[in-house]
Amino acid sequence: MPEKINFSNKLNPSLQVGDYAYKCSVLTGGITTEPVFVEEIIDVGDTYIIVKKDPAAFPAVSSGDFMLFSKRVEANQSGIKGYYADITFKNHSNTAVELFAISSEVGISSK
Repeated sequence: MPEKINFSNKLNPSLQVGDYAYKCSVLTGGITTEPVFVEEIIDVGDTYIIVKKDPAAFPAVSSGDFMLFSKRVEANQSGIKGYYADITFKNHSNTAVELFAISSEVGISSK
């Protein structure tokens, strides 16, 4: 049986069905415990989420807990996908030049 978790404020607009919910307990001084996986989110409203877990199952979400969410690894990815990249840099200048920096963004595209 799914569990509905209500919030007093509007939720982050980037929260979507299929994201994963986590919770932390807030300790004195604003320190929180390590995030604990709650379950996958199956419905999102303006001020609530529904996760596919039994409300009696661990971890129990209670008032005052700090809620977080994360996206699936394959969700919202963009960029070049593949197993390798072959890049060639050419200098067509008549004078010597120095390459200052090269950067890249790498992520898992398949398993």
